[in-house]
Amino acid sequence: MKLEDYLVVRMGRSTRDKVASFVATDEGKLQELIGLIRSGTRPQRMKGSWVLSGVNAIDTKVLVPYYDELLTMLRSETLGGVKREMLRCFEGMELKQTVAEQLIVIAMDWVTDETQDLAVRYICYRVLKPLLKLYPELEVELHQQVDLYRSKFGRFP
Repeated sequence: MKLEDYLVVRMGRSTRDKVASFVATDEGKLQELIGLIRSGTRPQRMKGSWVLSGVNAIDTKVLVPYYDELLTMLRSETLGGVKREMLRCFEGMELKQTVAEQLIVIAMDWVTDETQDLAVRYICYRVLKPLLKLYPELEVELHQQVDLYRSKFGRFP
């Protein structure tokens, strides 16, 4: 099975779930998938990140060893769809403090950034909400930023 053959524009949900199931049980394919997300073609990167969030949905423990690598990739990511799906890999997870702090920095920067896709900002908000319980001062800042965004542009998220 070559992942490149499946990560195409018209890949549907059933194909995504089948590929995610396979990748979740094969560490070599998981590393190949991460490599394609990092440096593949635009469709490969977008569909690959969608498969990656599917892997996380199947087994939340599979991606834990790759969190540092995923955070590094997120910092330099330019495609909104890839950002959104990679952020979903962290949503609702128990994170080590260092990983949580790095994710907070990324998501706080993007949550009310007008240049980010609305879907990216929304998933940032969903990721941040439980994480900021540990940092009340940042929770206040998030609410201030969201209130500012709402006053300028209407509803958020």
